Amino acid sequence: MKILLKLIVPLSVAVALVGCTTSTDSSDSWSESYLAPYDRVFDAVVDVLEDGEYLVEANRETGKITAEPSRSSRGLSPELAVRVFEKDERVRVDVQTRAGVNQSVTQGRQVEISIIEFFHELELRLQGFKD
Repeated sequence: MKILLKLIVPLSVAVALVGCTTSTDSSDSWSESYLAPYDRVFDAVVDVLEDGEYLVEANRETGKITAEPSRSSRGLSPELAVRVFEKDERVRVDVQTRAGVNQSVTQGRQVEISIIEFFHELELRLQGFKD
């Protein structure tokens, strides 16, 4: 039984990591990559941003997306620069904030929460849990 558990646990962790990988280079830049078609990921990114009440400008050819928070966000959402591109048989989504350099710790946490929520919603969409 112990041998079986030693095999199953690492295998289940590896399977969970196959769908996407996340990395954070700094506090204002986040990345994830997906095993999904480029157009599907690009459309999902735009949909998640628009549902999050961002004003979105997107260019499918370059993969660049700018997202400005709508007035209803009351300044709680950061302005985002998103890049979607293919890399090593995966589609990578890079997100950078355009927040001011001198933000408070509370504002920094709010920005991080916004990005985490964005990637969570994107993951749900790509897995088919949301339309």
